[in-house]
Amino acid sequence: MPEYTLFLGCIIPARFPFMEKSTRLVLSKLGCVLHDLEGATCCPTKSIIKPIGDMTWYVTAARNLALAERAGHNLLVPCNGCYSTLKSVEVEMRINPGLREEVNTILSTAGLEYNGTIEVKHLVEVLHDEIGIPKIKQHIKKPFDGMKIAAHAGCHMLRPSSSIFFDDPNKPKKFDALIDALGAKSIEYETKMLCCGGNLNNADEPEEATALARMKLLEVTKKADAISLTCPSCFMQYDSRQYLMQKSGEKLNVPILYYPELLGLAMGFTPEELGMDMHRIDAAEFLSKWDSRYNYLKKLKEVFDLPSVRKCYECGACVNDCPVVKINPEFNPNEIIGRLLSGELEAVIESHNIWRCVDCYTCYELCPQKMGMNKIFDKLKHIALEKGKGPKGFAASIEMFKKDGRLGEPTSVRKKLKLPEPPKSGAEELKKLLNHINQKGEENEV
Repeated sequence: MPEYTLFLGCIIPARFPFMEKSTRLVLSKLGCVLHDLEGATCCPTKSIIKPIGDMTWYVTAARNLALAERAGHNLLVPCNGCYSTLKSVEVEMRINPGLREEVNTILSTAGLEYNGTIEVKHLVEVLHDEIGIPKIKQHIKKPFDGMKIAAHAGCHMLRPSSSIFFDDPNKPKKFDALIDALGAKSIEYETKMLCCGGNLNNADEPEEATALARMKLLEVTKKADAISLTCPSCFMQYDSRQYLMQKSGEKLNVPILYYPELLGLAMGFTPEELGMDMHRIDAAEFLSKWDSRYNYLKKLKEVFDLPSVRKCYECGACVNDCPVVKINPEFNPNEIIGRLLSGELEAVIESHNIWRCVDCYTCYELCPQKMGMNKIFDKLKHIALEKGKGPKGFAASIEMFKKDGRLGEPTSVRKKLKLPEPPKSGAEELKKLLNHINQKGEENEV
């Protein structure tokens, strides 16, 4: 079982203890052993403490690192600001022997020394690189399938890149991958890497801090169900400041979820167990939508192989090869499949468009996995017919098949061509077999 020393910093224990709660719960479930760091102080935050003097910043951080080194385990940090400070000092102490000697001389007066034998790890780094997505997926009980999440990595999870190397500082992927691992979709959006503006509050510029937060929130209201992050300072901006914005009349209502909360929910922990009632922005609407989506997809799984359907939708390579699309550009089979996945089954089967699939197998033969959109449309047609929906001509043909076992009866034209009498119909025997199928129930999984 992996062991880490947990560094919580100042804001999480003081203002957002639910972040600590969710972190401890999910890491324990994933088999991690966490050790508290006795004697820890502020990391210290760079924007406030470094202006006092570089050595104050270095010594305070190095003291925390020395305590962690004495404890004997790598330092796991669930706060972006703390991580950026501690990682930066860890790296600078390693590559700058003169700085390390100067800092250790000061630390020695307290009986401490830092030798660089432990590493500082961000929570996202540990989850993605050390625990791994496959193991996380093994613990998912209630996925966020179909939910759209705006990942906000924040500035200090990834920067400065001179010290932090575990992901790209401008186009990160690992946090998105952790969100996708829960079944959700981490969306791309214009303000994705925009700073939250939290430090403007320390500069006595609350209006500018609000303006930066508003930019992201306004975009996310149109594109995602929630924002997920791992930074308490960013959380303060997007949750607490959003609350003040809403009190002033702005209608935003964007739930802000600390990533371990999102992971905890998918693992089966309740919002109450995770302490989510301590948020200023109520997540009830988000949770209700998630619950509805989960139940909808659970029923859909009884009929469709959803992973295959989702792959088909995400690929969409054969859409323009569909013969019907060539003569009717408004027919978009991929869009119909997307609507099915997004919760619109009833609207889809009400639409005449599902009957435009002509079963030509073009998509099937072009598909490397031999999936073919036609299989999905076959199933949609079946569901529609079960609910009494479908084109009149289609219904008439089905009725004829059920009655006579054929879609047409031989006529006297055969005699004109001197063809023999047709063989005796097996309609009655077929009727018995079809009754047997109806009693047993159709098995219908694509």
